[in-house]
Amino acid sequence: MKKFLLLLLTVGVLQGCTGGTQSSVEPQTPPAATQPETPSTQPETPAPSQPQTPAEKPPAAEQPESSEGVYANDIFRKVTVRKTGDDTFEVKGQAQVFEGTVSYVVEDGHNELTTGSIQTSAGAPDWGDFTHTVKVKKADPNTTLMLILFETSMKDGSRRMELIIPLPEK
Repeated sequence: MKKFLLLLLTVGVLQGCTGGTQSSVEPQTPPAATQPETPSTQPETPAPSQPQTPAEKPPAAEQPESSEGVYANDIFRKVTVRKTGDDTFEVKGQAQVFEGTVSYVVEDGHNELTTGSIQTSAGAPDWGDFTHTVKVKKADPNTTLMLILFETSMKDGSRRMELIIPLPEK
């Protein structure tokens, strides 16, 4: 009798384990169904990493500069700068920026000499045209002036997608 009860108990435990394995396989299937939602969540992770990637891209994006002095990166294209006076420069191009606002700063490598913003004809996701006159005077005659165009992050106020352009001497 004890052997019979022990056998029944063993069979019951084994069936319970088998049933438990089947039921544990079935709950694993819904987490597998949940896992495809995780990849949809994962594109959110690359979105925050995109500002890091673009931060790495501008140096590469600034280098494909043509001989005509046309500059571009992911959010700026067809940007040209020409000197129109002693301390005056005309900046033209297109931008794909939030609310059509391009921010800029002119620096000499040590100091920010002027800052401002430019309104484009359209906001992102459209490309907006812009033309702006920048007036800036060198603090030291032996320096090169650099115009930095960027989009200001609405999240934290940081500079996004900087496009660095040396201002022409002539």
